[in-house]
Amino acid sequence: MPQMFIVDQAATFSAVAFLESSPKIAFGKETQDTTKDGTPKWEVQLIGGFRDQFGKNAHEVIKVNVTSPKDPGEGLNPYTPVHMTNFTVGVTPPEERTDGQGRKKIVGGTVWYRADSIQAATAGAARRSSSES
Repeated sequence: MPQMFIVDQAATFSAVAFLESSPKIAFGKETQDTTKDGTPKWEVQLIGGFRDQFGKNAHEVIKVNVTSPKDPGEGLNPYTPVHMTNFTVGVTPPEERTDGQGRKKIVGGTVWYRADSIQAATAGAARRSSSES
């Protein structure tokens, strides 16, 4: 069973910036993947800054899946600070499977990222402060 965790972006990252977004391609196809209701899926690349276990600054590129009728990166320039709504980290547990030739292999065991939306950090901060009032 996959496990999912909603992450507090401000407590986890010192900064998050947009790099690029592109259509998420359906597995084994050449077309954009969609949800069951037809909403397009997007892959958004972000760079996250955080403190590593030794207290040093570290940065990592993460690919975050977003479903949206339009490109979630539209209007964002590279390196624009962003806020993710409902940033979720999921873990797919590893499973042993046997392929068609009887060979056993391990599948899964991967970490994935998802967000409901991504917006410029100033827009996200304004939206959060108005909803907290």
